[in-house]
Amino acid sequence: MMLKLMAMVAVFLTGCAAPQFAATVSVRHNLASSPAAQRFAFERNASQVQSLAQRDFEEDVSAELMRKGYVYEPNMSAADWLVRLQYQVDGGKTVTSQEPIWGTVGFSTYYRRVSTSNGVVLVPYTRTESGVIGSRPVSDTVYSRQLTLDILDRKDLAAGRFAKLFEGKAVNRSSDDAIEPAVPWLIRALFEQFPGVSGSNREVKIILPEQ
Repeated sequence: MMLKLMAMVAVFLTGCAAPQFAATVSVRHNLASSPAAQRFAFERNASQVQSLAQRDFEEDVSAELMRKGYVYEPNMSAADWLVRLQYQVDGGKTVTSQEPIWGTVGFSTYYRRVSTSNGVVLVPYTRTESGVIGSRPVSDTVYSRQLTLDILDRKDLAAGRFAKLFEGKAVNRSSDDAIEPAVPWLIRALFEQFPGVSGSNREVKIILPEQ
């Protein structure tokens, strides 16, 4: 029990470190590690066509893909690839954890040398020792903020053949249910190692700028 409480204290103390954005990234693909200069365009559903936020996030994805050597093509019919970008947040789940309780765990005695008219004497002093004396349950609501990115071969899709080239997902779990502020960081996490090892899952931590 004491080892668990000490571990909890360590987690509590590390909370003073620089804030981080943590995401779990999973990918599956059959892309080459050294890509040809494929032209890509975005395929949007009805709810995304007139979304300013969607356009902003597509610009972020475009910048990442172009850094990898791909070429943005605004005309879907002229593109080699179609990119589908979606993001969402769930309704949240209640998570219960243990919070340490601090209190008095004992007392210690030390002696101080004091000069008197009769000479130097040792005067005892008692000091209170503090530490973890237990724990209590704390409940929080945790939301999963998720971004998915799919890349499809446009010609194969038009011909009715299997067209998926890449499917990636980045998930951040937070007490904050606001999705749009998280999307740029989810994109960054997804592209940290693009295309990555197919079939892999990895944890990505990004140091957030100071506010």
